[in-house]
Amino acid sequence: MTTAVLDDRDQRRAQARAAALSILDEPRRVRRFEKVPGAALRSSERARAHARPKPAPSEQRRRPWLRRLVAGAIVLTQVALLVLALALPVFQVRGAQINGLHLLRTRDVLAAADVPHQSVFILDTQAVQRRLDALPWVQSSTVTTSLPASVHIAVTERAVALRIRRGGVDTLLAANGATMPVTATAVAAAVPAPPLLDGRAGSQQPLSPVLIQDLATISQHFPAVFGCQVAAYQWGVDDILSLWTGTGWKVVLGHLDTQDALAALPAQLAALAALRGSVDMVHPSFGYIDLEDPSAPAVGGAPGLPADVQAAVLAETAPTGAPGAAGVTPPNPLPAPTPKPTATPRATPSATPQPTPSAT
Repeated sequence: MTTAVLDDRDQRRAQARAAALSILDEPRRVRRFEKVPGAALRSSERARAHARPKPAPSEQRRRPWLRRLVAGAIVLTQVALLVLALALPVFQVRGAQINGLHLLRTRDVLAAADVPHQSVFILDTQAVQRRLDALPWVQSSTVTTSLPASVHIAVTERAVALRIRRGGVDTLLAANGATMPVTATAVAAAVPAPPLLDGRAGSQQPLSPVLIQDLATISQHFPAVFGCQVAAYQWGVDDILSLWTGTGWKVVLGHLDTQDALAALPAQLAALAALRGSVDMVHPSFGYIDLEDPSAPAVGGAPGLPADVQAAVLAETAPTGAPGAAGVTPPNPLPAPTPKPTATPRATPSATPQPTPSAT
C-alpha cells in the first residue's frame, strides 16, 4: 500500500473543496431583517405607495356634468341635422333626368324606374337600376344622385336587329328577342335594319334570339363579302326563309325554325361564298341561289325584286312622315297582297338562258 504525498498546492485545493462542500451542505436560513444592537436606524428616501400624496382633483373631474352636457349637445345637434336632411323639402326627390333615350319613351322609362319621392340621402339607386335593367330594350343603365335633390339616369338601349312585318304591321326586333311597335320616332332613331316579311300562316311564335342575331350579323357583313346589301328577308307560307339582295336575287335558306337548321346556316353561307368566282352577284343574270342543300347549290331564275319586297324596301328607306314610311299610313292604304304558296324554284339540267346549276 502506497500513500500519496500531497504538496502544498494540492492541500490548499483540498481544503477549498471541503469548505465549499460544507457551505453547500449547510441548511439555508430565511433572510430576515435583524437589527444590530446599538445601530441607529434611518428612513428610506423612497416613499411607499400608501404614503404617496394624492393628486389634487382637476377642474374637469370636479365638474363631470360639464363634459356630459357637451356630449349631449353634440348628439342632439347630429340628430337635428339628420331629421332636417330627411324632412326638408329641398332634399326631397321629385323626379329624374334621363339621358340616352332614342327608341324608348321618357314616360315609360320613368314609370319603370319608379323613383320614390323621398330624401335624396336614403334613395336606393341600386334598386332603381335593377328595375331599369329589367326592361327588354335596356342594355344597361346608371343611376346617380347629386345635391340638393337631383337624380340622373343614363340608359344604353339595345340596337335594332330586324324589322318584322306580319299582316301589314311592322315591329322592331332586338337581338334578345325584344319587340317594339314601329313609330315615327322609333324609325328616325333606329339603325336601318332589313325587314323580315313574315307570311307564314297561323299564329306565329316569337322568333328565336339566335335566329335574330344570325340574320342581323348576316346583314351587317353581307356587303363586304358579296358586294351587295341585304334588302329584305322573306319567310313564305311554305316556311321557307329567303334572303333578298339589293341587286335583285335571293338566297333560299330553307327551314330555319329548328336548332339543327340554325346550326347548318354557317355551311350555307360558306357555300354561297364559294360561288363568288362563278357568278356575278353585283350584276346578276340569275334570280336565286338555292342553298337548302349546301353541298349542291342551285342557280337559276331571272333577277328582280317581287312587289311585296319592293314595297317593304321603299317603306324602310322612305323619309319619316312621307307616305309609305314605317309607322305612317298613306292617304289611301291598299291591302297587303296575300302571298301564295309557290314551289321553290330549282335549276334543271337542260340548257336554259339562265346560268346552269353549279356545285361547290
